[in-house]
Amino acid sequence: MEGPASMFRKFSYKETKKATNNFNTIIGQGGFGTVYKAQFSDGFVAAVKRMDKVSEQAEDDFCREIELVERLHHRHLVSPRGFCVNSRER
Repeated sequence: MEGPASMFRKFSYKETKKATNNFNTIIGQGGFGTVYKAQFSDGFVAAVKRMDKVSEQAEDDFCREIELVERLHHRHLVSPRGFCVNSRER
């Protein structure tokens, strides 16, 4: 993942899967995937967006979305904090 990846914490797939209770706590659906509630072992609570399909174009679009959201500051938008990438998941 190029672009915004260097600005954020990299979470492992294992810790992300555990924090989302095996991706079972759905809180929404976005343009690029499903959004889950996550609670990490350090108590950090987050919304995790899991991409529906992994392709170069989808990844580029997702990076642009992250960059846009990072520049916006609104009480109804969460700020990106990190990402997780493995061979089959984003």
